[in-house]
Amino acid sequence: MKTKLEINFDHFAIATVDLDDTVKNLEKKLKYPFSNGGEHKIFGTHNRLFRLDDVYLEVIAINPLATPLQQPRWFNLDNFSGEPRIVTWIANTTNILSLLPNIWDKPGEIQRLSRDNLEWDFTVPDKGKMPLEGAAPALINWGSTRHPTLSLSDNGCRLDRFVINTPFAEDLSSIIKKILFDERIRVKFSQQISFEAHIETPSGKVILK
Repeated sequence: MKTKLEINFDHFAIATVDLDDTVKNLEKKLKYPFSNGGEHKIFGTHNRLFRLDDVYLEVIAINPLATPLQQPRWFNLDNFSGEPRIVTWIANTTNILSLLPNIWDKPGEIQRLSRDNLEWDFTVPDKGKMPLEGAAPALINWGSTRHPTLSLSDNGCRLDRFVINTPFAEDLSSIIKKILFDERIRVKFSQQISFEAHIETPSGKVILK
């Protein structure tokens, strides 16, 4: 089993049906511009990024100009609708295979992905949705790739805490205790799954859901 120090909170993702519109609204709330993202051709998605010190916020959407795919998109985007919202969180590790049994009863496929000068391994479930109805983290291994936060503009915004509201609070808490220690991550029981990102900015606190 990996130790708690060998896996870290990497980033969280806000899904939307309109990338540009959502980024504009978030820039008004955070009062700083997002950095450029790019396209993930294998899933037909595109994104934009925002640095929060050692982690980052990703806004992701299906790219309407992308070629239709034959496989489910990651983050369960094929079934996404409604207002923009946080849909998942991602932890990074140097050894995904050793951690998967702690998180997934049925290990998903590990795919080698790339975008521009970035390359990484990522857990992609067969049906697109993360375990525990999306409450458990996806896993990423950046390998020799320089972490994205090091190339993003630092505007002094920091993630204060990340709240996971879930019916599977007990199961998720047990998983997290085994593999990860990060005081910013809070797990609370709720009848429905949802996420909250509490962000400290130079202009005050912003809560994203």
